[in-house]
Amino acid sequence: MKKRLALITSAAALSIPLMAAVPAQASTVQRERPAPACMNVDKTHTDQGYKAFKVKNGCREAKKVKGKFKWGYDSSCKTVKPGKTAMLTSSQPWVDYDKVVQC
Repeated sequence: MKKRLALITSAAALSIPLMAAVPAQASTVQRERPAPACMNVDKTHTDQGYKAFKVKNGCREAKKVKGKFKWGYDSSCKTVKPGKTAMLTSSQPWVDYDKVVQC
């Protein structure tokens, strides 16, 4: 009985540091910020039929954005200068639109 109690106490003592480390890791996750309101975002397709977001920067400064797609890869992060337009495309044809976020 004493051996069993010692084993349970030891196991509980070893698990406390592991449980304390989990919240610290979870707090490093960053929230995605949506594209600013000064950017015009349209859903479109490329000539090859891939879904894409066409974004025009109406802001005063350059913005870094990427297209998020459901069921596949997101676009790369692109810098769009003021007054310029960029296409944010997934490399997979079966994706669906999700959103444009800052990166």
